[in-house]
Amino acid sequence: MAKKSTLSTALAVMAAVLVIGGVGLVWLAWRGVRMLRSEASQAATVATGSSAALAGKTDWIGMWAGGFETLNVEAGGHADFTEQRAGSQTELHGTIAFDKDDVIVDALVTKKKMHVDKPPHLDRGRMVMTLDGVELVKK
Repeated sequence: MAKKSTLSTALAVMAAVLVIGGVGLVWLAWRGVRMLRSEASQAATVATGSSAALAGKTDWIGMWAGGFETLNVEAGGHADFTEQRAGSQTELHGTIAFDKDDVIVDALVTKKKMHVDKPPHLDRGRMVMTLDGVELVKK
């Protein structure tokens, strides 16, 4: 009789583990689907841009260059950033976003965050801005 009781207990424990494991797998699958939806949405935004990011900031739109950097901001919210230094080149193609005193070029996997020292403004007949200490002139 002890063998039947031990076998029944072992089978009950195994069944409980399988049920709990199944519930855990369902939960993981649900979280994974939510994460994929979020990432797909972010990827679509990076690919196409979002003009909402530029609301009230139309002076940012255009091609900016200075030092070893260029920043091209399109009206649809798409941005391209290029930096060339000491034989290496960094290129990002994504969206533009603003966070307090920073501007961010989000290329899905990589982000470039730059401090806005001086926002776009007119200086001696040309549009200029300063990001991370680098003055950029609108072309």
